[in-house]
Amino acid sequence: MSNNVHPCLCGGTFFMQLLNARKQRIGPRQKYSGESDGLSDPNALVALIKVCSPSYTEPTPSTFPTFKGNTSDFKNCKASSGTYLPFGDTGEVRSFDECVRTNYGEALSRMLAFTDTFLDAEKDTKKDEYLVEALIELISEDSSIESDALFYALENGTAVTKESLTASADICLQAFLVGVWHYILLQRPDNKIGRNTIENWTPSKGFTQNLNVYNYIEQAVPSEDAEESAPGYEETVIDDSADDRSDDRQQNTTQTVNNPVVFNQYGNNGIQIGSIGTLNIKHGD
Repeated sequence: MSNNVHPCLCGGTFFMQLLNARKQRIGPRQKYSGESDGLSDPNALVALIKVCSPSYTEPTPSTFPTFKGNTSDFKNCKASSGTYLPFGDTGEVRSFDECVRTNYGEALSRMLAFTDTFLDAEKDTKKDEYLVEALIELISEDSSIESDALFYALENGTAVTKESLTASADICLQAFLVGVWHYILLQRPDNKIGRNTIENWTPSKGFTQNLNVYNYIEQAVPSEDAEESAPGYEETVIDDSADDRSDDRQQNTTQTVNNPVVFNQYGNNGIQIGSIGTLNIKHGD
């Protein structure tokens, strides 16, 4: 970053850093043959918008040229919003704010889907580490962000100040990105403030702070119903492979019946008497 330029955190500067940490793109020859890696700038912006608003409708082939222009203007801090950019004081942003404050796990899951698809988190490239370092450096140098400004950048959903965040040694990638993206959408609606930063951006000299950047691991939480004891009967299992057996390979089933009643018949016109134990018959004189 040039020393005579005031660095600004905003949507465009944030998006630019995300693109720098993008997975490897396919080559020009593959693109020329009609292949697509799904990692274009518009693809990435659609996915980032869906972190804020999962129900966002993707541009159609007929509207894609307009969205592509919106993407370029947003990335270069020439526009704050557009026909297909639901930023500013919108229902999408308000809904995302509520999600972050009351259901942080959902926001983390959305960001996890984004990072899994677009960002290179391989240990050999260290793009995730460089991304976090670049953003922390940008936040640190942005004097318009007060030291007590809050970022919801911890896995448990707790807000942390700028001062604490920029001094952290252990960073969860997805929680960090949720916190920064949320701060931008709520506190930096004017994306054009980053125009000078984009125009004068120079490679960082290197971040001096050692960071441990790790990925959020989503864990399934068992429901209360699953923890309840099973009913006092065995589950009936249907063996679908029974039809494949030949007719002469019938399974034998042995059934044990306690206290059976046995009927014995004597003579042609005898009386059937069930065996119920010992029966004593006393003949009269």
